[in-house]
Amino acid sequence: MSVYSLRLRLMSLAVVWVIISLVAAALVLQYLFTINVERSAREEMTATIARLAALIVPEANPPAIRSPLADPRYDTPFGGRYWQIEAIDTQTVTRSRSMWDEGIDVPDSYEGVFHHSMPNDRHLILLTRRLQVDGPAGPRTYLVTVGQDHDPIYRATQAFARDTTRLLILLGGAILAAAYLLLLLGLGPISRMRQSIEAVHRGDAPRLEGRFPSEIEPLVDELNRLLAVRAVMTDRARARAADLAHGLKTPLAALHGIADRLRESGNTHEADLLQDLSYEMSERVDYQLKLSVLRPRTGTDNASSSLNTAVLRTLAVLKKTGRGETLHWVAELGTDYLVDIHRQDLMELVGVLMENAAKWASSRVVVQSRLADNRAILDISDDGPGIADHHSARLGERGHRLDESLPGTGLGLAIAREILALNNGDVSFTRADIGGLSVSVSLPLAR
Repeated sequence: MSVYSLRLRLMSLAVVWVIISLVAAALVLQYLFTINVERSAREEMTATIARLAALIVPEANPPAIRSPLADPRYDTPFGGRYWQIEAIDTQTVTRSRSMWDEGIDVPDSYEGVFHHSMPNDRHLILLTRRLQVDGPAGPRTYLVTVGQDHDPIYRATQAFARDTTRLLILLGGAILAAAYLLLLLGLGPISRMRQSIEAVHRGDAPRLEGRFPSEIEPLVDELNRLLAVRAVMTDRARARAADLAHGLKTPLAALHGIADRLRESGNTHEADLLQDLSYEMSERVDYQLKLSVLRPRTGTDNASSSLNTAVLRTLAVLKKTGRGETLHWVAELGTDYLVDIHRQDLMELVGVLMENAAKWASSRVVVQSRLADNRAILDISDDGPGIADHHSARLGERGHRLDESLPGTGLGLAIAREILALNNGDVSFTRADIGGLSVSVSLPLAR
């Protein structure tokens, strides 16, 4: 997936936003859980202070309470619940049995919640209040402190954090899966539009077809209008080329007639020259007409054509020609490879190459197909005179011929080179094992 992919960008933004949101949610939930647990602890300690205030014996010194608290943890050494009463006037202190021999230093003027660490690695959360209790000798002031171990609160918050993390990870995965599904559904019309454009490139459809969302319908309409304009301009260009070609056919036919009359009058040299020129002009007109119907290719459109079908159809036609009937044709075709070229262009390519082989063969033409480097290879060999190795690079140059013994302009192989250049193909010429020329064509497989 490209870094410029819209799907990748949207999915990346969704991932970043989900992660930020879930991390923020985890922090907020952890904070809310912690303050709620500590609020519950403060409320419980406030209630304990109220009970102690009702149980203080004002005439006792040091301070004392009339009866123990109902929670047995206050009477169990290090039981997790603690209280301490300090008489301000006498500076005497009474503690719960759970504190054993440990004391808590609380400033006389301090009131509120605070944390305290004990020497035996225990961490306490404490609440201190200043109380006045009426007694026989008048009101007395006490500093009452109650507390509990902070470790259960810490363990609860840690367990909550772990459970919340698991839940948020599952939630994040579900949200991202839903976001990906949403992207697939939301961007699906764009994929369908791309497929429609590929169908236009392949020649399977003249315009973009199908139903599209209203948001991209204007874009589809504009593309269809552009395709319509391009089709009209292409048809006009081809029609003008055809008109020009047909317009030249009559003068060329007249030139043939003039050449015949010159030959009859004994002017053989000028007649042959005039006939050769008119024949070459006819070949060039045909060449331009064939080029005008070739389909331009881009790097994004796809095509799929059967190589075996093109070879067998061409072979069936050539065997019915006068030259083809005298030749022995050998087609060694294996797997039917699908190649990335339009079927009409493939038929033109195979036809040009097999016609050339039939033209120069003495008695036999061999056609073979194979696979090499993930490309389809078509080898066409004849047992004709062949060419020298140092001439192979010039074969297929427009209008260039290496042998003038047979009629022609050399434009057939030039057309083959044009077709291969448009379709990412290659061609090479070597001496065949059967003595003549071997043409090897390489074409990419259909995607």
